[in-house]
This record gives sequence, structure tokens and C-alpha cells, in this order.
Amino acid sequence: SVQIPDGVNFIGPGAFSNNQLGAVEIPDSVTFIGSGAFAGNPLHAIIIGQIVNLMGAGRLDFLDPSVQTVLIRDGVTSIGANKFENGITFGFRNIKIPKSKNIINLFHADIYKSETVNIISDEEFLPIKGNSLDLIVSFFNIHFVNDIPGTLFQINQSLRANGLFIACLFAGETLKELRYSLMSAEEEILGGASPKISPFADLNDLSNLLQRANFTLPVADIDRHKIVYNNPEKLFSDIREMGETNILTERQKNFSRRDVIERAIEIYKKNFSNKDGKIYSTFEIAWLLGWKYDENQPKPLTPGSGEKNLEEAVNELT
Repeated sequence: SVQIPDGVNFIGPGAFSNNQLGAVEIPDSVTFIGSGAFAGNPLHAIIIGQIVNLMGAGRLDFLDPSVQTVLIRDGVTSIGANKFENGITFGFRNIKIPKSKNIINLFHADIYKSETVNIISDEEFLPIKGNSLDLIVSFFNIHFVNDIPGTLFQINQSLRANGLFIACLFAGETLKELRYSLMSAEEEILGGASPKISPFADLNDLSNLLQRANFTLPVADIDRHKIVYNNPEKLFSDIREMGETNILTERQKNFSRRDVIERAIEIYKKNFSNKDGKIYSTFEIAWLLGWKYDENQPKPLTPGSGEKNLEEAVNELT
């Protein structure tokens, strides 16, 4: 399996040919793939980002006809001229996207039954055979799961030996400004606060959960962003468009009172505005990576066995 790093724009002809790859993920940043880039690999799955819409017919001639499954993410609807037997889309929230002409069967998976869904897929009860996948990728859905440790364990069990799991999710202090404003407004007007924003896991906790779920060589990192908006109403709109509204079972079931929302907006503008009068919101995105154990994986060296200290190694690279 291979994941092309995000930021790569060019994959040259024959770049990954004859490498015994079973699965490939191509990021959105890739704008050109040379002929035969993945030729000679026993590929059975490929994950493709939005950039494929720009590739046009014939641009997937870098793949062998052996590829049987295409995982489409982020709304991709056109992937070139090769024929694929099966494709599957996840997390489109009952939105039926158009099927590309070169995918014979396109299946839709979601948590709820509907006319557009072929597979009922729940992150906490994965419909995946054990030891059957080389790569599992999860984008912005694990933070909705009630039992994260159990889900990570199921993912680990679904992977083949040396299989790779990659995920990103909202974490840490995401939406902390909005959380403070809503709670302050409710306490001031109603004398108490109801949960409005889901709790987000800490990065250290996520790293520990990867190890607890038996992933080897785990990596956990975080991107921190402050997004600027003209006003809180635009932030509310973005949250709805992302499908990230309140799903807590203990949430207030009726609509929030107008005076509470108006006061929350006032608190937000007063406490979290920049010099231009625009408001900002914190988003922290955790990135997780872990491998299914395989005896041929690299093993960490015994503490104290290193021949160079870290300072010498860094100086050689600079």
C-alpha cells in the first residue's frame, strides 16, 4: 500500500511500477500522473481525490486493468476512461452523486436506510471482513463515534498484516469560542446551559487509543487553525454546511430562544474579534496513522543503542 503525500503535484511515468502495491491513495494536490506510473502492481483498490475531475478521459491509463475497486471521496464523479467493476462512496449523507460512465457498479454506503443507500455502514459496527483490507481511510467522522476505542479495534481487525489506517478528525479546542459564547449566554439568560457542541478528544488520548487498539508504529499529529469570519452567522452557516451540527443525545430538543442566540452573538463579537471587527474560530484537526502488526515491520532500536545523538543527526541534514 502507498499514500502519496499531500502537496505532491507530479507523479512521473513508471514512478511506482512493479512494487507489489495492493492499494494507492492519490491526494487532491496531484495534477499530473505519467503513463504507467503504477503499472505492474497487483492493485485491487485506489482512492482518488477531487483533482481527478480535472484529469479527463484516458488519464487513468497509468493503472493496470487488474484494479477492481475504486473508492471515490469528496464528490468525485469523473475519473477517466478505464473500466472499473466496483466503486463505493461513503459519507455523502443520502446525497446520490452521479455515477461515472467507466464504473460499472457504484454502491452508496451510509448509516441510515434510504432509497440511495445500498450498504448500511455504521462506524461502530463495521461491515468489513477481518484481515481483508490493505488500507482504511477515515475523514472527519470518528469524532461522531460513541465508542472510539471499539471502532479503532474493529478497524485494526479489518486490516491485513502490514495494513495501514489513516484518519483525521476534529479534536482538542475546536470551536472553543463558540462553546464559550453559547454557554455564557444560556447561563446568563436561562440560569443554566445545555450541551451544544460535542466534546473533542485530546491528541495525547488519541495517540494512546491507537496503541490500545494494537496499532504499531502509531503517529498522531495536529493542525491548528484560526478561521476568520465576517460574523458569527457565517460560522453557523459553515457548521451546518459541513454537517457538523449538534448530535448529542442530551442536547436541547427544541429550537434555541432568539434572545439566547442574539446574546451569544454579542458575547462572541466582544471576546473573539480581531482589529477589523471580524470574528475568528479555532479548528484543531488531528491526524492519525497506524499499521496492523506484521513481523517484517521495522522494529524500534533498543534504548541507548544509537551511535549518534540527535544534535549530530540534525546538523548533517542542515
